[in-house]
Amino acid sequence: MSKATSKAVDTYVIIGGGIAGVSAAEAIREVDSTGKIILICNEPELPYYRMNLTRYLAGDVNVSSLPLHPDAWYQKHAVELMLNTNVDSIDPASKEVRLAGNGTLSYDKLILANGAQPFMPGFPGKDLKGVWTVRTLRDADNILYCCVPPIEVVCIGGGLLGLENAGALAKRGADVTVIETFDWLLPRQLPKVGGKQLEKLILKMGIKVVTGGKVKELRGKDAVRAVAFEDDTELPADLVLVTTGVVSDTKLAKEAGLKVNKGVVVDEHMRTSVPDIFAAGDNSECNGKLYGLWMPAKTQGTVAGHNAAGKDDVFPELPPSAKLKVLGIDLFSVGQIAPVDPEDVLIYEAKGDGFTGFVLREGKLIGASLMGDVSLADAAKQAVNTGKMFSTEKGERLTVSAINTALRA
Repeated sequence: MSKATSKAVDTYVIIGGGIAGVSAAEAIREVDSTGKIILICNEPELPYYRMNLTRYLAGDVNVSSLPLHPDAWYQKHAVELMLNTNVDSIDPASKEVRLAGNGTLSYDKLILANGAQPFMPGFPGKDLKGVWTVRTLRDADNILYCCVPPIEVVCIGGGLLGLENAGALAKRGADVTVIETFDWLLPRQLPKVGGKQLEKLILKMGIKVVTGGKVKELRGKDAVRAVAFEDDTELPADLVLVTTGVVSDTKLAKEAGLKVNKGVVVDEHMRTSVPDIFAAGDNSECNGKLYGLWMPAKTQGTVAGHNAAGKDDVFPELPPSAKLKVLGIDLFSVGQIAPVDPEDVLIYEAKGDGFTGFVLREGKLIGASLMGDVSLADAAKQAVNTGKMFSTEKGERLTVSAINTALRA
């Protein structure tokens, strides 16, 4: 597997210790057994499963199970870890990475996998004590330190992360309320009828829900004490978690002269606009899309690592999919979950605590959302990926049951 070359070994510098960065290091080593790999992480811990932070908050996993690899793995594969290290700037002309404080690193190939930062809306009071975002293990530890019942917790954001955090802290005994700006929960994963079905389940768990909630400000003298809405009503709050999405970390790329839009612009090979620099994960924008999801980040990291080491991999453009953890609710969604085109049709069924929804365009399956029974998740994902066609006898109406039967075939 060693790369044939007559020159000195290549040096690969990877900025970012998330799943994209670690996957890039793994991929480089698959292709180049002798190259020097330097992985720069701005946190003090070994690279870890960031997606499991909500499970950690819930007490479902402990800190020892979070690392992606043990320290011995990095030693075995000759991956030099630079922990608790920040990068000040990149100089593409000299092919150097300038570290915070002092020092530089030269590279032959550079991979930007420095991810994203939590988005904090600009409402007044966001800097009060007791207002948190959840992105790092240290964030999680600080929240657990503060979350001592009896305590009123408000989670602003009813997406995947908001609901998982709400479920986690409810398990810790907190009195939790979720606020969602849209009129239903999980607006990116469920159509309105499915989101309302989910809300019923969340309420049964003792978690309060406010939909259509427009936050005006966070109130308190030194520490937060309430969340105020635009109609000036209030919710008491001892701790506020803001989970309103993330923003790609593009500062280094922009200052280095790389093409940047909402993320660092890359082609299907994860190459940026500057030679020998690649980007992958939450900071990268491929074909106009920011995925912000675990599996695309992992795949992009692998593609970037392989190509930095001389292969010619292509990132397969896939419909985004997501699953809900922590709450004990089986939920899966893929592709487009609601009609956006005159030709789109939503076929759904809400039964008991479950929900099944399919979106078709001219007979082609372009999206699916399943809650409760997710046994057909893999089949639905495959059907969306391949654009599977569904049809009925002339004059008959396509039903959820008929689609389920076709997916099982």
